[in-house]
Amino acid sequence: AEAERQLSVLSTNPEMLDQVRQILEATSQPFTQHLACTSAAKQLTTNWGRFSAQQRLDMRNFTLTFLANKGPTCESFVVVALVSLLARITKLGWFENSEHSDVPKEVTQFLSASVDHCVIGLQIFNELINEMNINKTGQPLSTHRKKSVSFRDRNLLQIFQISLQTLQQLLSGTLGQITPSQDVRLREQSLRLALGCLSYDFIGTSVDESTEDVGTVQIPSNWRSIIEDETTLSTMLQSYTTSQPPQSAQAMECLSQLASVRRSLFPNQECRQVFLTRLLSGIAGILRTRQGLSEEVNFHEFCRLLSRVKSNFQLSEMVKSEVYPDLLSLIATFTVESFRSCPFASNSLYYLLQLWSRMVTSVAYLKGDGESHLDRYVPDVTQTYIMSKLQSARASLQANPSEDPLENEEQLVDQLDSASPLCRYQYDRMAEFLLSLFDPLVTQL
Repeated sequence: AEAERQLSVLSTNPEMLDQVRQILEATSQPFTQHLACTSAAKQLTTNWGRFSAQQRLDMRNFTLTFLANKGPTCESFVVVALVSLLARITKLGWFENSEHSDVPKEVTQFLSASVDHCVIGLQIFNELINEMNINKTGQPLSTHRKKSVSFRDRNLLQIFQISLQTLQQLLSGTLGQITPSQDVRLREQSLRLALGCLSYDFIGTSVDESTEDVGTVQIPSNWRSIIEDETTLSTMLQSYTTSQPPQSAQAMECLSQLASVRRSLFPNQECRQVFLTRLLSGIAGILRTRQGLSEEVNFHEFCRLLSRVKSNFQLSEMVKSEVYPDLLSLIATFTVESFRSCPFASNSLYYLLQLWSRMVTSVAYLKGDGESHLDRYVPDVTQTYIMSKLQSARASLQANPSEDPLENEEQLVDQLDSASPLCRYQYDRMAEFLLSLFDPLVTQL
C-alpha cells in the first residue's frame, strides 16, 4: 500500500511528467515501462490544460520515436500501453497543432519498415480509430464529435484502404518471408482495422448493437468506389476461407458490415444489384463447402450475416440475382441441418429463424418481380424448427425435471413472433402438422 501511494504521484502530479518520460527512456523493465505509460496517459488526460503546447508535442514525439526504435523488442502489453498513450495524445491535441493530426501520415512509415513495425503501425491505427470513435476522456460531446468527424473525413478511408492492401499482400504472399506468428498477427490487426473502419460511428448515432442487430452502415459517399470494387468483397471472403478463428470470424463480421451499407451509397439500382449478386455468390460458395462453419464463432457470425442480408435487401432484389434459386436451396438445407443437430447456442439459430420469417413476410410485396421459390422450403424449415424445440424441451426436462424450458418469457415471445409468419405462410399444411402432434397428446389426458 505504501509503494502504491508513492507511485501514485507519477500519475497525479503534473510536475512529474518529465520524470515519467525519463523513466520510460531509461528502463528496460517491462512492468516499469507499462507503469510509466499508464501514468503519462492519466496525467495528460486529467491535466491536459496545465501542460504547455511544447510539452504535449514533446511527449507525442517521444512516444512515436520510442515505438519506432524499441517497439519491436518490447513486450506486447507495453506496446499496447504505448499505442494507447499515443492515441490519447493525438485525440486531445487534434485541433491544437497540425503535428498532432498528422500522426496518421507518420504511422504509414511503420508499414514500409519491418514486419514487426508493420504490426505496430496497424495497432496504432486500430487504437486511433477506437479513441476517435469513443469519448473516453470526458470531453463535451460536441467536442468529441467534431474530432471524430474530422478524423473520419481526413483519415478513415485511407486507413481502410491500408487494411485492405495489407490483407491482399498477405493473401498473395507479396510481403516476403514472414513467420506463421507474424502472419497471424498481421492478419488479426488488418481484419480488426477493417472492421473498426466499417463499424465507425459515421453520423454520431452511437448505436448499441447488443440491443438491436438491424442497422444500416452509413458509409460516406466518397467510399463508394472502394465498396463497389469487387476486390473488396473478394478480399474479405478469401480472408475468411484462409483464416482460423478468431480471425475468420472477424472477416465474417466485415462481410456483415458490407452487407449493411446504406442503399443510397450506390448511384443506381443496377450497381446495387451487382454488389448484391457478388455477395450472394460468396455466401453460396461458403454454404457449398461449409468452410469453417464447424467453428462456433464462425457459425454464429455466418447466421448473423444471412439475417443482415435480408434486413438490408428486399426479397424482390434477391430473386433477381441469378444465384438466388441455388442459394435458397443451400440456405434451406443449412437451416434444416442446423435446427436438427446444431450443438451451438440458440442465439445463432434465432438469426436463421429471423431470416426465414422476414422472407415469407416479404412475399406479398414481390408484385411479379420474380419467383420466390419459398413454397418448396418453408414447410420443411418450419416443421423442423418446431420439432427441434419440442425435442429440446423434452431433453431439458429429462436432464433437469425441475427446470422449466418455457420460463424465459422474453426469449419465448421472440421465437413465437418469428415463427408465426412461417406457420401462417401455408396455414392449412401447418395446422394439419400441429394437430398431428397435439391429437395423440390429447388422447392421453
